[in-house]
Amino acid sequence: MTIFAGFALAVVALGNGNSNTSAASGDAAPRPQSTVQYPIRFDDSPPPRIVQPRPTVSYPVLFPEAEGAR
Repeated sequence: MTIFAGFALAVVALGNGNSNTSAASGDAAPRPQSTVQYPIRFDDSPPPRIVQPRPTVSYPVLFPEAEGAR
């Protein structure tokens, strides 16, 4: 158990080291620049039209009426 604790302590100590080479010269680490322009706008095309369902048969479909429905 002591060996495990020593190993964990070594990992934490080595993992928290400052590995930034530019920190010694006082320079800040470069940050990525944003390429997004807000507000986001899409093409000025109209929204897609919703296709209305069309009947697949040319004759009326008659359903039997349930008794007592009237």
